[in-house]
Amino acid sequence: MAKLVVLILSNPQERRKVVTGLKFAKMAGEGGELEDVKLIVSGEAVGIFRDTSFKDIIEEVKIAVPVMVCKMNADAAGVAGEVESCGVLLAPVGKELINLIKQGYEVISF
Repeated sequence: MAKLVVLILSNPQERRKVVTGLKFAKMAGEGGELEDVKLIVSGEAVGIFRDTSFKDIIEEVKIAVPVMVCKMNADAAGVAGEVESCGVLLAPVGKELINLIKQGYEVISF
């Protein structure tokens, strides 16, 4: 079975693209057709944690798949506190992404 990382990088102003990525991660995680699905939020996308209109979908996705946010980008954007208050893991995602690729994960980005 395939393993997947959904990587969200887009600016939250590209709402349709970000929501599509989040919903895709949720669907892929719930579908049971893949061995494992993870979601990584990095780059400008960390701004979704500042925008309360994303709160409900973030909560839905967290139930379906593990979510990780780039600590460096969250710190730079000033949203690390918001990420932590959502119960989402802050981590150095560059190294984690390399490890996941080495483990055979495919990466799709939005």
